[in-house]
Amino acid sequence: MRPAIGLLAFSLCIATTVHAEAPAKQTAGPPKPAQIAKDPLANATLLAPIQVESLTITPILGKGSETPPPDVLVLDEAMASNKVKIREAPNEDVNNLVLINRSDRPLFVLAGEVILGGKQDRIIGANTIIPAKTTQTVPVFCVEHGRWDNKSKTFTSAKALAHGRLRGKASFEEQGAVWNEVKSKNAARKTTNRTDTYRQVAQQQQNGSLRTWEKKVDDALAKIPAGDRAKMVGYVVALNGKVATVDMFQSPTLFKKLESKLLKSYVTEAVDIVAAKDVKPPTAADVKDFIDDAEQASEESAYETRSSSTMTKKGFKASKAKVMMKSADPAKPASAEAPAVYQTYQAK
Repeated sequence: MRPAIGLLAFSLCIATTVHAEAPAKQTAGPPKPAQIAKDPLANATLLAPIQVESLTITPILGKGSETPPPDVLVLDEAMASNKVKIREAPNEDVNNLVLINRSDRPLFVLAGEVILGGKQDRIIGANTIIPAKTTQTVPVFCVEHGRWDNKSKTFTSAKALAHGRLRGKASFEEQGAVWNEVKSKNAARKTTNRTDTYRQVAQQQQNGSLRTWEKKVDDALAKIPAGDRAKMVGYVVALNGKVATVDMFQSPTLFKKLESKLLKSYVTEAVDIVAAKDVKPPTAADVKDFIDDAEQASEESAYETRSSSTMTKKGFKASKAKVMMKSADPAKPASAEAPAVYQTYQAK
């Protein structure tokens, strides 16, 4: 299927310098009235969709912001330079690991980033920002149901992001749902294995197994004018015409660091879905309806660090997670009107 490109306007030093920090305890508060928040695409432009078999990706162009983008590391660059280490928690809690950020810059992580080793392979369980010079307990999910051994207590990055449905389970559901999705994907990818690990699926993002699909996507993206590429901040993703994911960053700089990882994740999702006949990309109205479904739900605090707050909304058809950078001044908490460093919507 030939990819389509065009422009569619759419307003829519460790021990002495590292601080130990546990995640802030969440307390229940009164429910907030459901209302549709400001459209996150109101100041964005969507390019024409790119169609590859069952997968549609629609690039999102930002229109700039007066707020300077955050200067953050991402997981793969930080681990490659030994500025970040991840290890099992002292109490060997399956759903929490210890992340040590030795860098003088905050670390941005995506829910669904795959890390290998320890007593079980895991995925990161929250979109968040880990402060500089901090040891932080971070939520994770096991993606290797059948192993728990003492071979290692440390982790390496798989340099891979889980496919969309698994990312959604990590952001909005529980461990059992994660295991079920791993099992389902292993069956679809013919990677079922003794320990039920997601490892082989993740490694396919690096070993060329998805190259045919990736080349079609890359060739289509290469046709986008350089000026537009420089403004890109995210994607709308659809499977057989139905919106499945929206990923949107505050700045092109942070998006560029994670774009390749995101694209491979989208392909990993779509490669096992047979293209329907006469697939049509979602319309602007379809995208808005998908976003509005999540936005109508009440917002809840999901995870906090000294650097950021992660908020979630769970609608009927879609759920949303948003990461907000906190002010350096503790007397000035993050404003509800401040731009989100990152926001994602996932189909339920």
